[in-house]
Amino acid sequence: MCRFLRQNCVRSQRKICSMPNRTHCCLNRRSAMKKKNLIFSAVGVGLLAAATVGGFVHFQKQHTDRFLKVGIAVYDLEDPYIQTLTDAIRSQLKDKTIDGREIIYDVFDASGSALTQNTQLYEILQQEYDVILWNPVSPTNVVGILEDAQEQDVPVILFNREPAKADLEEQDNVWYVGTEAKEAGNMQGEMLIQAWNTCEMDKNRNGMLDYILVEGEQAHTDVINRTDAFLQTASAALPLNQLHVISADWARTSALREMQNLSAEETTEVEAVICSNDSMALGVADFYAKQKLPLPVIIGINGIQDMQDAIDAGVIYGTVDLNVPEQAKTIFAIIQGYFDAGAEMPKEKVCYLPQSPYTK
Repeated sequence: MCRFLRQNCVRSQRKICSMPNRTHCCLNRRSAMKKKNLIFSAVGVGLLAAATVGGFVHFQKQHTDRFLKVGIAVYDLEDPYIQTLTDAIRSQLKDKTIDGREIIYDVFDASGSALTQNTQLYEILQQEYDVILWNPVSPTNVVGILEDAQEQDVPVILFNREPAKADLEEQDNVWYVGTEAKEAGNMQGEMLIQAWNTCEMDKNRNGMLDYILVEGEQAHTDVINRTDAFLQTASAALPLNQLHVISADWARTSALREMQNLSAEETTEVEAVICSNDSMALGVADFYAKQKLPLPVIIGINGIQDMQDAIDAGVIYGTVDLNVPEQAKTIFAIIQGYFDAGAEMPKEKVCYLPQSPYTK
């Protein structure tokens, strides 16, 4: 993945600098290491031109009918699941043509900031991209951008973080691609029931299943829907006893830190930890490894590779695989259907992809 720094690089001077886990296009290593706000690009040097918008310099591709320009605005590429999903989308777009036009794309990383993402989206609209793929930082605040995109006749495909359906219905040429949060919560509940029935979980012999919930952002729609569905499914079959609810902002390190803040009694008595995503589930496992304590049953959601490896190794019980390859394929199918009259389009504005439990 090639990250383009927001600096005025002369094309003839650019060279590739390698850093661990990242590849930057820059003038030298020192300048690359100092830059934090990045714009990613998937095109060769010859297609880029420097342009200044909003007070800073960035790269802009020359717009011609030869190319179909895709702007990909993502919530946070430090999130392993978002990185995995973005990579899958890039793979779908790479070296593809639609109706004789070569696809070129840029990935804009908001680093979790709604303000940064709004600025990036207005840049995308100003630079006349043909389509926007949008993983919103704030799914409850999408209407303004959608209205502006409609005015410019730019289709928008939202993915992963679902806005209100009413917001989608108000605008033309807007879609959402993802998985249904309630279904994922139901699957978590079913996995916990399976674990209770097949494992010796009642460590303290109190006849209850003592559990902790580890949630992402507070008041986030996906968190609420996943948690409600989990509780509805699990409580119908299990004697649940909630010890604690913690919020870890989707992050592995935050989950580790929040677990460290709990009492020793809670962390030793707990029999299951249910997490709103895989990164937080891995952070919980990190805590128990660090404390050298027996692991409770840990269940996540996403299906990222690190989580699957931990499940295969018997460290973590299970997760819900959100079917990243099919999400990426569906996003490409919508782009293709919109720009190629001969291609099929999904019939619905909301495209939920099938998901599945992943256990050893």
